[in-house]
Amino acid sequence: MKELLDFKRILKKRAKGVHKKQLGNILIIAGSKNMSGAGLLCARAALRAGVGVVTVAYPECLANVYRRSLPEVLNLILPQTKDGSLSFKAYNEIIKSAPDKDLVALGPGLTRNKETQKLIVKLVKNLDKPLVIDADGLNALADSKKIKQSLNGRHVLTILTPHEAEMARLTGLSVQEISQNRKSVAKKYARLWRAMIVLKGYHTIIAYQRGRAVINKTGGPHLATAGAGDVLTGMIATLVSQNLAKPFESTATAVYIHGLAGDLATKDLGERSVIASDVINYLPKAMLRAQGLTNS
Repeated sequence: MKELLDFKRILKKRAKGVHKKQLGNILIIAGSKNMSGAGLLCARAALRAGVGVVTVAYPECLANVYRRSLPEVLNLILPQTKDGSLSFKAYNEIIKSAPDKDLVALGPGLTRNKETQKLIVKLVKNLDKPLVIDADGLNALADSKKIKQSLNGRHVLTILTPHEAEMARLTGLSVQEISQNRKSVAKKYARLWRAMIVLKGYHTIIAYQRGRAVINKTGGPHLATAGAGDVLTGMIATLVSQNLAKPFESTATAVYIHGLAGDLATKDLGERSVIASDVINYLPKAMLRAQGLTNS
């Protein structure tokens, strides 16, 4: 993949007088009472990947946790269900906060609560912003008719980041069918849903509705750890928001660097010991290598 993409263009040097809002202004909608870590990891990855401004939208029960753990982000504290997930009542506040954002990341840790899932579907249909949809954002669309109706009405960029089991729920195919035909499945549904598909797994596939597709060769079994997907979502959100004219290249670069950070962490820590936070910690080193600024 490295030969097909110029990472230096995506990771370009910043102008001396650049303002933070020129470096991506993103909204992350994530987290619930029992899955606070997903939003934390997603936001931390976005920050470490170099985003200018992050707003994290989450249920009110997480206010103390997120304010303490994420001093660099803006907070959008929202109504919650009795289960501690986002309430459908949060819809209007999210819509009001979106106009100045470059991109919205939706899904990590939101749960399968029916009210929260209803909120997600409405947001997918009505948010007129580039979207990165992951985890419970995908679960809310896990019906072949529902996903087609939701996505085909959108006129801006949509990026879906399923692993094989999530892709099976979205398409009705078996995991085995997907596993045996990863590239062709990703290309088919990118075209059908008019979206970009990041089909995660060993040799992640990035497929665009316009027919482009690449296979990523970084990463491996060390990334089979809780939270690694949340990290990738934050990275994709950052690089795409900074390079909206190059969404395919930006997404592929994020996938490459995510895998490379995992590879570098594995060299120091061993395959069994890498956790999602380690991937974030190794992002600076991975980005420097992708830019050609270091070989270490």
